[in-house]
Amino acid sequence: MWWEALLAAFGLMFVAELGDKTQIVVLTLSAKFGFKAVFLGAAAAFTLLNALAVSVGVILYEFLPHAVTKYAVSAIFIIFGILSLLPPGKEAEKEEEETKGRRGPVLSAFLLVSLMELGDKTQLSLVAITAKYSQPFFIFAGATLALWATSLIGALVGAGLGRAIPQVWIRRISGLIFLAFGIINLF
Repeated sequence: MWWEALLAAFGLMFVAELGDKTQIVVLTLSAKFGFKAVFLGAAAAFTLLNALAVSVGVILYEFLPHAVTKYAVSAIFIIFGILSLLPPGKEAEKEEEETKGRRGPVLSAFLLVSLMELGDKTQLSLVAITAKYSQPFFIFAGATLALWATSLIGALVGAGLGRAIPQVWIRRISGLIFLAFGIINLF
């Protein structure tokens, strides 16, 4: 039944991603850049990754060693953390203002979500549920809608926090969160 596959994928992915590290990163980026650009980047990443998981997830997982993904994600988190903790210079502040309306936040969200989710439990669950139901289109649709929903929730909450908390504190908190995820991911 197609609707069982759709609902199973939606329910599994929504519960698995709610409060996950990816949602927290979306929340953090949205506090800094606003929800639209970050949501767009996260939604694009989830769409691409879900398509990969449904169509070639098993093959992709076999060829990309888990250790490579793990260390790449950790390094990116630590780099983002350090950069967030460094005090911005006048040029960086000017560039950040210019970037808010362009691809910077969209690309940052896309890359972070893509790297974090590659080989993650949600992707592996998606591969398994596709094999169980053999309804790839409906699995893709249900999973993608669920991950968009969790990203939208995180982005809206983050944007609200971004309006309520001074940007200097957003940068510091973001930096510490990114560093913590980078270090935790190593172990």
